[in-house]
Amino acid sequence: MSRVGTVTQYSPYEIFGTFGGVPFWPGSLTLLPASPGAGKTSLLLKMIFEAASANIPAAIACYEHTEEELKFRLRGQAKAMVGGAHGSVGDEATELHLAKCSAAILMATSYREHTIRSIEDELLMTYKLPEKGYALVAIDYLNVIPVVGLTGLVPVEYKSGEAAAALRDMGKKHGWAIIAAAAMKSDAFIKDDPGLDDLFGDERVPYEADRVIFMRKEGIPRECGCVYLTAIVKKDRNGPERTWQMDFWGERFYPATEAEISCHDAPKM
Repeated sequence: MSRVGTVTQYSPYEIFGTFGGVPFWPGSLTLLPASPGAGKTSLLLKMIFEAASANIPAAIACYEHTEEELKFRLRGQAKAMVGGAHGSVGDEATELHLAKCSAAILMATSYREHTIRSIEDELLMTYKLPEKGYALVAIDYLNVIPVVGLTGLVPVEYKSGEAAAALRDMGKKHGWAIIAAAAMKSDAFIKDDPGLDDLFGDERVPYEADRVIFMRKEGIPRECGCVYLTAIVKKDRNGPERTWQMDFWGERFYPATEAEISCHDAPKM
């Protein structure tokens, strides 16, 4: 049994890093719901890129793309960091930026094989993520993770809640911050103000999450192909609800934060 007086010097909500414009604390579960094509995977990759560049253990387990596709997107993001949305970038400059995130772990996962437990085991045993310590783990995406119950695979209408609970347990057990892309109900795609009840799955999905950040496109892509995004925090156990803007540079799979939007037409160096 702990005494109140023994825990006053420690904050379990202390931020260990801000990646992709989002602060993370140990043991947290963040959900990132959006409509298809809104840039969820790209934002997760940017977060992993920045965490690995800051020497924080970082991994993405992706059910949607191969490792080669993830590497291609990261290469595009490295180009965006040098030349903005469309500027010319040489191979040497690209490689120098990619080297900063060389420790990032890219896992192409399978709908049939990779449960949360198997992902956890692989991260610990193969990739040597800390048993207890800071790490950022991205999952793409929550609603397709296979969940096995006593009678076999859990039905789709219930497995998202089970998966969210298991991810939260994994984060708290190891002190990792977990962020998972999540699906929304189709009738919520065009809403200006989505709510927690628009998340696909049962009521445990928003309940288990420590934070929920909705992403939506603003209007249609501009002539150059880039499109503005809005991020909306609808739940946060460690801070207030807030809204901020991003610019998705689709040619380079890069979600530029507010501070980077002005670099659209100019190199960031």
